[in-house]
Amino acid sequence: LGRGGMGVVYRARDRHLGRVVALKRLPDNLRNHPAAVKFFEREARSAAVLNHPNIVTVFDAGQENGGYFITMELLEGTPLDAIMKKRGALPPLVVARLGVQIATGLHFAHRNKIIHRDIKAANLFLTKDKIVKIMDFGLAKMVEEVRKGATVIGGTPYYMAPEQAAGEDVDHRADLYALGVTLFQLATGRVPFTDGDVSYHHRHTPAPDPRDIQADVPAPLAELILKLLAKKPEERVQQAADV
Repeated sequence: LGRGGMGVVYRARDRHLGRVVALKRLPDNLRNHPAAVKFFEREARSAAVLNHPNIVTVFDAGQENGGYFITMELLEGTPLDAIMKKRGALPPLVVARLGVQIATGLHFAHRNKIIHRDIKAANLFLTKDKIVKIMDFGLAKMVEEVRKGATVIGGTPYYMAPEQAAGEDVDHRADLYALGVTLFQLATGRVPFTDGDVSYHHRHTPAPDPRDIQADVPAPLAELILKLLAKKPEERVQQAADV
């Protein structure tokens, strides 16, 4: 079905349960990162308890012949990043409807003590029934561990909260910052910082006002986005339910 830094995704059939699933095979070079694999197995199993309409259901995670895999529900639709590439900025009402669903899924995960750590448009999937599904819970901590090592999985951290970019411990409010970046992108067609040292900008440069880029962004939506993009976690919206 697709491939990326987190491995290759296949359409597969679970022969035990007779259902079609999405099977993600993780990159072979992860076997050289035992800490990352440990986090993957622990957090993927934690993610399997997140039974919520706005979160992709994880069925299984493990290893076979030295390779690691995760199976999850098979979705029909389009990731939000692909929608953005095709359409650019979305109407404010659409942004609000998507944002409510993302925040609802995040609130459920945070209530269950699980932080995503990698909320971004590519990890948000809009089904044919217009339901937003948060993908890749359980994989983000593994990516974080690999980044600390030999950066097997990289990429410019366009969505990363200041404390996360600085390598500090994070809590659920890092997800809320990333949600702010995502809403900014949905509303304006671009992320807040695109040039230079993006990590530095997230830590030190005030986020631009979405209305300066897209004039039709309503004031309450712009103010919410800027509140989510506060540099200090204690100055952000504190709970996804409040979003």
